[in-house]
Amino acid sequence: MVDYSEEDKQKVLGQLGKKTWKISELAKILKMDKKVVRKIVQDLIEEGVAGYWSSGSTTYVSTKEHIEELEKKRAEG
Repeated sequence: MVDYSEEDKQKVLGQLGKKTWKISELAKILKMDKKVVRKIVQDLIEEGVAGYWSSGSTTYVSTKEHIEELEKKRAEG
């Protein structure tokens, strides 16, 4: 089982709101273990706060709000 603090969760959430991330990049910039970041992201997705977004070739994670903005831009062309 992977444990993390509320502070760790808030750090991840703060970065997710800025842009889309690959989990490995997010872990690197936050200087956190990739397994911990993956668990936090999964928990945020289950809470409905974050989600996956695909550029077509790569899958990223971000907040739901940021993903909605990206989808709107994609729909507009």
